[in-house]
Amino acid sequence: MTDVASVAGAAEKVVEGVMKIEPMIAAGVGMLVPGAAPIVAMVQPEVLMAAPYVERALTGIAAHNGGDAFAAFIAFLQHLTPGQPNAATLAPEAAPTPAINS
Repeated sequence: MTDVASVAGAAEKVVEGVMKIEPMIAAGVGMLVPGAAPIVAMVQPEVLMAAPYVERALTGIAAHNGGDAFAAFIAFLQHLTPGQPNAATLAPEAAPTPAINS
């Protein structure tokens, strides 16, 4: 059975692979798609800034620092949303959280 950690690990590897060729993709789309150049110029810097945070959040979830699927999704959104605190479950210095039913 697939769990959230394995899906997050696979997604992190996909994001890492895509970011290696992202400049070529952006240049190709900007040249070949009519009207896309201004949009690519506006979006590409945001993608480059967000990618390390996305990879960090996915790596933390893959390392089983999240809870269930819903808690992992909330932690992922907290890391990506400006002005929101980093999720305690993904912070490197966070202590392990106790289980609810223990």
